[in-house]
This record gives sequence, structure tokens and C-alpha cells, in this order.
Amino acid sequence: MYRNISNQFDQDQLQDDLDTLAQWQDDWQMHFNTKKCFVMRITHVRNPKVYNYTLGQSPLESTACHAYLGVDITNNLTWNKHINRITSSANRSLGFIKRNLYSCNKSIKENAYFTLVRPLLEYSSSVWDPHTQDLINKLEKIQRRAARFVVNDYSRHSSVTEILTNLQWNSLKNRRTVSRLSVLQKSRQNLLALPVNDLLLPVRRLSRHQHPNCYQLITSNKNCHKYSFFPQTVKDWNSLPYSVTTIEDTKQFKTAVISHLNQQD
Repeated sequence: MYRNISNQFDQDQLQDDLDTLAQWQDDWQMHFNTKKCFVMRITHVRNPKVYNYTLGQSPLESTACHAYLGVDITNNLTWNKHINRITSSANRSLGFIKRNLYSCNKSIKENAYFTLVRPLLEYSSSVWDPHTQDLINKLEKIQRRAARFVVNDYSRHSSVTEILTNLQWNSLKNRRTVSRLSVLQKSRQNLLALPVNDLLLPVRRLSRHQHPNCYQLITSNKNCHKYSFFPQTVKDWNSLPYSVTTIEDTKQFKTAVISHLNQQD
């Protein structure tokens, strides 16, 4: 449940919604666990409006970070805490397969990384794809360590970049970009319940460097919005060749996008 809070009336309306929920739980005898219910104020205002919300007779605690469907959302919409958590989890999983599969062949090690580690680093990445280099590097370092483990090459004189190239592993950054663009491509075909046509506007007057499927860029003065899904993905979409944006098959689209990104690197 959420509401844009601008004044006291908005706060009262949100409390009325909570009261409606409380009445529903009493009518149907399906009570919420108020210890797992929190209030989060997502704002950049120094002194946000404070209101003591309640659910039934129980006051709701405020929190600065809360996990929702496996993604840690913070009150300032940064992804540091989420990425810190998933990298810690991925490092533990990588350590586990290192200890147990050290004598296995390359194929088994690679499949173990693809199955047990990389999914931890990519779950819902379309939502939290970071833009700061420190977070990007933090994610990539895990894959680089995994690459050394797979080929059993820990020499200081070995190039990890060359190892990754030989393994034909795409960077996690490029994979996240492909994931975001794939979501947009599916939405354009009405395969996802994402109202692209309502949220994005086509370019009215095309320049020489734009293709007919370009959208108007979404501007923002806040990084949390500027680098969120739609503003960043529209920018990446507009940079794709026109021939790629017309591909309807999702698998072929992903292959074409990753090929384009690899050429840009």
C-alpha cells in the first residue's frame, strides 16, 4: 500500500486505508502480523512529514530498508544495501562450490556457477541495475573470481579479461542491459503488463542519428530516477540499431543486443 503524501489530508487518507484493512481482517478473521508490517517514507526531503500510522490497535514501526519480493528497497531508492546483500550471498555460494568441486572438470564448475551463483547476482536486475562504477565492479569481481576457479588459473600473470573471453562469458553489466531491453521489447509486444504506450512517447521529429522506434528521453534531476528502469532503458533502446529494435523473437533479440553491446566494448 502506498500514497503520495503532500499534506495532512494525504496522511489521514492513508490511515483511512489502513483502517479499512483492519476492518477487513476483523470481518474475515485473517489477521495481519503487525510485527512484519512497516512504514517507509521514500523521500529526499530533509524533514519529511511524520505520522504515527496504526493497523488496528497496533502502531506501525518505521524502517529505512525493507525486502520486497527479494529486492531490498531503501527510503532513498539507492541499491547499495541490496547489492551488498546479494554479493555476500553469492560469495558464500561461490566459496561452497570451490570447496566441494575443486577437483571437477571445467564443465561441471561452469554449470555450478551458472546455477548456484550467477542467478543470485541477476535476480530482478532490471529493477536495481546500478550506475555507479563501485557497485558495478563489486558484482563483476565475483564473476572474475569464478572464471579463475573454472579454468583453475590463479596466476598473477594471467589476464582475467582474456579468461572471460575464452569462456565466452558476457559481462554482468551487459547481461543486465540485455535484461532491461528485453523487458521493454516484450512490453512493446504486449507480452508483459507494462503500459509502455502510456508511459513512453515516440520521437516526433527524428534526427539523423535516430531510428523510427526511438522514444523521447526521460529527463530527471535525481539520480534515483535518472538511472531507474524507464529513463535508462529508453536511452539504451534509442542507441540500438533500427534492425535490432524490429526483431520480435525474444531469443533472437537478446542475441542481437549482446552482439551489439560486445562490439561497443
